[in-house]
Amino acid sequence: MVTLSVIVPMCNVRDYCRATLKSLALNARSDFEFIVVDDRSTDGTFEILRDMIPSVPGALLLRNSENKGISATRNVGLAAARGTYVTFLDGDDWFAPGYLAKLVDSITAAGVDFVRTGHVRVYGKKREVVRAPVSPRAVPLDPASFVLPVDASSMVDYPLVWAGVYDRERLLALDSLFFDQSLRTAEDRHWMWRLHLRTRTFAVTDLHGIFYRRDVAGSLTKIPDERQLDFIKCYEKVFQEVAVHERGYDLSFKVMRTLCAMIVVHLDRADTYDEFTRGLLMERSARALHNSPQDVLEETLRGMDARRVKKLRALWSDFGVAA
Repeated sequence: MVTLSVIVPMCNVRDYCRATLKSLALNARSDFEFIVVDDRSTDGTFEILRDMIPSVPGALLLRNSENKGISATRNVGLAAARGTYVTFLDGDDWFAPGYLAKLVDSITAAGVDFVRTGHVRVYGKKREVVRAPVSPRAVPLDPASFVLPVDASSMVDYPLVWAGVYDRERLLALDSLFFDQSLRTAEDRHWMWRLHLRTRTFAVTDLHGIFYRRDVAGSLTKIPDERQLDFIKCYEKVFQEVAVHERGYDLSFKVMRTLCAMIVVHLDRADTYDEFTRGLLMERSARALHNSPQDVLEETLRGMDARRVKKLRALWSDFGVAA
């Protein structure tokens, strides 16, 4: 019996993958499996993985036939998973020794569909503990209730899928296990929203045994091209998900507030994009706002600061959408 499957996508992380694999070995247990999926790396990562995998108990190495992106690569691992529970680790991050056993104990004890954890943010030699933005600890909670508040950080604003452990069979039954492969970025946000809208119970624990590097130059979040605009598609999909939820109208204000805030973030850094991508940002953002529930949009704007409201209304004006 496999208790836990750990899905580890890898792509061009030659400088970090050794530490990642060593941390898996230090968490190995006879009922744990580590599914490492190389997304057709070109920098020597795969060769390192191939040489090191035999030294990691319970590890399986897979390789994509072509570069497919993070969503598809995680899905390859999820399709191969056999564990009762599943968690994730990115190829440039690592676990503290013994962390995974504590993670499994947390979800077993809580008896919930998923458990969220904190993590340690890493900037070079600097370490910063980050806690999940919910106060109750180690007690069953209603996932939909923790989508809100609208104007403050909630669990859907903490969309780090590796900061948690999930009941694999439960998520599979709810059609919530696999990632949307059309999303090249913001895939974690969509996955986490869907989880909070479809599952019954979750819990939060104070475990902080995963180390998350924030200073990786090749991170997709730092690449200024069209892929960054998938956050718009993400929230269009979230709106569709919320529309069929029994509390959908109330929750739609959170979707709108987040979409508006993220549009402004991208507008503020639009000069880092090439001309083509800037044009797409303006056009797609204006269309998304125009196609959103207008009563929800207007109420959202009334609660935002003047600077952001001005930017959003200017966007409508520039692209011929009525304010």
